[in-house]
Amino acid sequence: MQATNVLIVMNDEHNKQMLGCYGHPIVKTPNLDRLARQGTRFTSAYTNSPICVPARACLATGRYLHETAYWDNAIAYDGKFKSWHHRLQEQGHRVVSIGKLHYPDAASPTGFDEQIIPMHIELGVGDLHGLLREPLPVRYQSRDLAKRIGPGKSTYIDYDRDIAKRSAQWLKQEAPKHGTQPWTLFCSFISPHSPLVAPPEFYEMYPLDQVSLPKKRPAGFNHPWWDAFNRCYIFDESFADDHQRKNAEALVSEDAAICVVQSEFTPDKFLNIVLELKSKPERIAELG
Repeated sequence: MQATNVLIVMNDEHNKQMLGCYGHPIVKTPNLDRLARQGTRFTSAYTNSPICVPARACLATGRYLHETAYWDNAIAYDGKFKSWHHRLQEQGHRVVSIGKLHYPDAASPTGFDEQIIPMHIELGVGDLHGLLREPLPVRYQSRDLAKRIGPGKSTYIDYDRDIAKRSAQWLKQEAPKHGTQPWTLFCSFISPHSPLVAPPEFYEMYPLDQVSLPKKRPAGFNHPWWDAFNRCYIFDESFADDHQRKNAEALVSEDAAICVVQSEFTPDKFLNIVLELKSKPERIAELG
């Protein structure tokens, strides 16, 4: 079997319901919809963990958390279990990441030949306050999820724009340098992860009178873990009113591809590079 190049494009906290290709009535995701039309769209795909750092460990290793013990946001994937990155290296691929990883640090043997502008867990130890325990502590800082919302700027948007720029540059300039050696590029964005802030021109695409609120938990539905989680993360009770909740709902509807807009590298330019490579199977196989 002939080795192929691989491009993986990933974003963060993006519910599939917030995509046009999955049938949302008002969400505008033209770039992602275009990719979906030209590829395979999964309808029954689930994460092995609803928590960020453990989910990334599952993605890397393809193993359940009870097998690896990467339980929470303070225990990050450190390379002790073989990942798909390692397996591709063993097959001769050059494996490169651009953007968010949330591993302990760049020195951990996680299977990347190069990490470009990586984001790792804070100080190599991550979210100690979020360690799973009984009882779970109240996360007072979670109030920011309800208060820091609306049109504006954020460092995460700036970071995503840099990821898009560097990814496009790598595909155009670095990939051809590898000749016959296959490569894998893991392009990992952080948006639409909170804070729920969007550039004004995209925020205005979603009038609040057209945004519906998500369904509430059914009356009588109770589960010990769900109840403990609600006592821990108190952002829902921190919303001032339904107007503010609609504000947040509009922001999570934002196209992840739109998040990377900037003057030089627009989503269309980045996407065109992806589709140009995709049309040449001898150069790239796209996974996502």
